Amino acid sequence: MLTVGLTGAFGMGKSTVLQLFSELGAFTFNVDGFVHNILKNPEAIKRIAEVLGNDILIKNSANVSINKKHMADIIFKYPDRRKAVEKIIHPEVLKVIKLTISDIAGRKPSAIVIFEVPLLFEAGYERFFDKVIVVYCSRDRAIKRLAEKGFSRDDAVKRIRAQMPVTAKKKLADFVIDNNGDPEKTRLQVMEIYDKLVTSCKAQSKRKG
Repeated sequence: MLTVGLTGAFGMGKSTVLQLFSELGAFTFNVDGFVHNILKNPEAIKRIAEVLGNDILIKNSANVSINKKHMADIIFKYPDRRKAVEKIIHPEVLKVIKLTISDIAGRKPSAIVIFEVPLLFEAGYERFFDKVIVVYCSRDRAIKRLAEKGFSRDDAVKRIRAQMPVTAKKKLADFVIDNNGDPEKTRLQVMEIYDKLVTSCKAQSKRKG
């Protein structure tokens, strides 16, 4: 098995690249989905409300949930609160990543498993993966993509600035994917990297065997 962390800055096309890897046969997961489930956990909700205040809560007769838009507005405005929330969420995300890897290892030891993790380096997750891939494009292109998804320019810039610069992430990566060009160029890069991942996975299996 080979585990891979896929990251990059906000709006740079990580999910598109993840889908391409899935089409080639990799097991793929978007960690944002894990976070979504964690934010439904009553204990996590309680701890986050202690940091951000009860105003982020949506209460009804059935349950209590988090207003994710209000939460985002706060954490991207106040870096100290964002870091406090990340300290709550990141350990829980890591638990799910490890459980997912363990589950797939038991079913398909030869699998290539790729996790899209926006804050991979910021959370210190890189040491838990065999390989790391960084997807990048220009900031202007990223802002344009985010505008197409409904983000204002100011909101997009705030989110990009809240993360480690993609130039720094590229230096820490095993592979980088330039997502500035047309989709076909991106696809060809993904195919080339996937072939290398398959080769690495086979070599790793032989060493363990």
